Amino acid sequence: MKTWIIIQKIAIAVGVTYGMWLGTNVDATDADSRNAFVIIVLSVIVAISLYISDKKDTGTA
Repeated sequence: MKTWIIIQKIAIAVGVTYGMWLGTNVDATDADSRNAFVIIVLSVIVAISLYISDKKDTGTA
């Protein structure tokens, strides 16, 4: 379970970093900007699911 949490945290960091880089790139097209937005939204969803699962785990212990 700890390995899965570490993988989620890495995925969040990489997703947000890559999404911000792709979206703020000077040569970004409309498709690049849209893809960057989708990547950031998915990273936020993973972060929220990680936070919710931590809340459940501490509440049931």
